[in-house]
Formats: sequence, structure tokens, C-alpha cells
Amino acid sequence: MTRRFHALAARLDGLAMLALAGFLLWLAAAGNYWMFLNPKFAPLTLGAATVLAILGAFAAIRPVSRPSLGRAACYLCLLAMIVLTQGGVQALSGTIDSDPFSVAPTLPAPEPAGPVPSRLVALGREYIPINTGELYDIAAKGHAEAFDKPYAMRGTVHRDAALDAKGEFVLYRLAVWCCYADGTAVGFRVRLPQGATPPEDKSWVVAYGRLADAPQDERNEYTLPGQAFSSIAQAALFATDHLESAPVPPEQVYMYQWKTSEPYAF
Repeated sequence: MTRRFHALAARLDGLAMLALAGFLLWLAAAGNYWMFLNPKFAPLTLGAATVLAILGAFAAIRPVSRPSLGRAACYLCLLAMIVLTQGGVQALSGTIDSDPFSVAPTLPAPEPAGPVPSRLVALGREYIPINTGELYDIAAKGHAEAFDKPYAMRGTVHRDAALDAKGEFVLYRLAVWCCYADGTAVGFRVRLPQGATPPEDKSWVVAYGRLADAPQDERNEYTLPGQAFSSIAQAALFATDHLESAPVPPEQVYMYQWKTSEPYAF
């Protein structure tokens, strides 16, 4: 029995590396990878998992002569952390009555959003519904035909004295690519029609208009106050024809997807 335990302990390094490689492969291919890292790093994680699997297989075939209890304890701690992140905390919260996270919801679930029409109508004209992230990508490409199309986008209003003086405000939405901690405010400086009253700061509006080139001397980076990360288009503005105030839909404040062609995510 002691000899068998010693043989298993001698191969623990290799088995642990193989298990970790398997977890990384699963996480990048089918797990909740976006909760930990940006999905664009998935190929790097898959490559690391492959190297780890090769080294683990070699270590399992060629065991160490003197097993280390310290490394074994580290492997157990790592295993415990993986279990906790993959549902262990939620499972414990649901079984402990005194746990503050084990609370039944008191608010009704939000009604599912209805389908977005292919065109929104304002002032008797049709506009293409699109979200700020999708329009940001279009503006970055600088295609002339895209600047001629009418768009409708929605988001949160940000105003300051400098923007007010130019008859502009910033319209943005928070984009979530990998996790909420890395949420990025993506949007545009919006130019108001001549004589129009700007919307309230922090209000939610739908803006109807077209892309326009920003003046060369105004193509500076705009940092949105209160946001850890922001990407406000520098080379393009959004020239509005019409603004509509709307209630803030909590489940639609964030953007989770971007499409490159119609129908856009809006």
C-alpha cells in the first residue's frame, strides 16, 4: 500500500498538470472563459494548455524520485479554487439559510424585449437601428457610403460645459466583451440640430441622424468622466435630425454583441 501511494505521489506533478491542461482546454472551448479573460486570448490559452499537457504526460511517465508534500498541498488549493469558481460558491449559498446571498428575488423578472423592427421612423423618415459599438466600427472604417446612411442609436447622455458651448453631447453605452470589470463606454459626440435644446445629463435617449466627419482640430481623445475605460469616436460625429427621450431599460444598458451587417443588435 505504501509503495502504491509513493508511486501515485511521484506522478502527482504530471497528473496535476494534465488535469489543469484539461480544465484550460474546457474553459477556452466550452466554459465561461469570458468571465475571466477576454475571448481574444483563447488561442493563447489553448496553446498553453497544449504545452502543459505535453509536459504533464512526460512528468507522469517519468515520475520524480522524491515527491513533495508542499506541491501536493498547492495542487489541492488550486483544485479547491477551481471548484469554487465553477459553481461551488453558488451551490453553498443555496444550501445555507443564513447566507446573505441566499435570498429569494423580490422583483418580477423583466419582460423579454420585443423584436427590433428593421427600420425606425422619425420625422417621416426611416432610420437603421444600430448600437453605438456597431456604429463605432463602421465609423472607424471611414467608408463614404456608410456616412450617407441614416441611423438610429440609443444610449446614455453625458454633458459638460465645453460640449454645451459647441452644441454637442456624448451618447454612449457600456460594452461588455469579457467581464463587467472591463466594461467600456463606447459612443460618439452628438451634434444637435441648430437651436435644439440638449437632453438632460445622464438621461437615456434615442438619436436619429447620420455620421459626419469631425473637424481636424477637434479629433482629440475624449475621456468620459467616471468610466474606467471609454472609447469615444475621434474622427466622426453623429449629426442628429431628431432626439427621443425613452425610459432606461436596465437589461439593455450593456452591449453584449456587435454585428457587422443588418439586422444590427441595436
